[in-house]
Amino acid sequence: MECRKETAYALHKTPITKTIREKEYQFLITTAHCKECGCEVGVKGILDYNAKEIDEQFRKAEGIISTDEIEKLGKIYSLGKAPLSMALGFGEVTIARYLAGQIPSKEYSDTMRAALSDTKVMRELLESNRDKLADAAYKKAVSAIKELDALFSVPSKMLMVISYIFEQLGEVTPLALQKILYFVQGLYFSKYEINFPAFSVRISLPHAAS
Repeated sequence: MECRKETAYALHKTPITKTIREKEYQFLITTAHCKECGCEVGVKGILDYNAKEIDEQFRKAEGIISTDEIEKLGKIYSLGKAPLSMALGFGEVTIARYLAGQIPSKEYSDTMRAALSDTKVMRELLESNRDKLADAAYKKAVSAIKELDALFSVPSKMLMVISYIFEQLGEVTPLALQKILYFVQGLYFSKYEINFPAFSVRISLPHAAS
């Protein structure tokens, strides 16, 4: 730092180029700059923050599933790391590695995304890999699928919308989800001025006051 003073700093988005798997990518990272002299300064935690930013931007550029989505996949189907790996047809420690930060291949990513957005896909994977799973894990996953199918009587396209809502908002109650979907439907009618819905959805809700 040229001014050699303890002074405030400002954060800026800075473009960088990185080569990953022999391919160049453009990323935006966060850098801190002294407000006095404008020089870049080191700030505690910024390297870890930028590593996370680069990881997220790379996954988005390549259409790779995020670690949050992988965690959600396990929670939705009530499966731990190893059982989920086996249910998907992966190696036993694959999901654990992905949750620790390893980036999955596009093929494995697409498999996980498909299972996350469509219970039919997950059921097919479960049946294909039935012999690799303990009875308890298999029954828990099947039970979770039945609950999801009972809760959401919707096409796979609609499940993608619901998955996006979960990704953006985290925990969402059935009642809140129903209200959001009706709001989306209303915006769709308003924007396109047509007489058929964006989607048809029936959601089973527990008895609760609105």
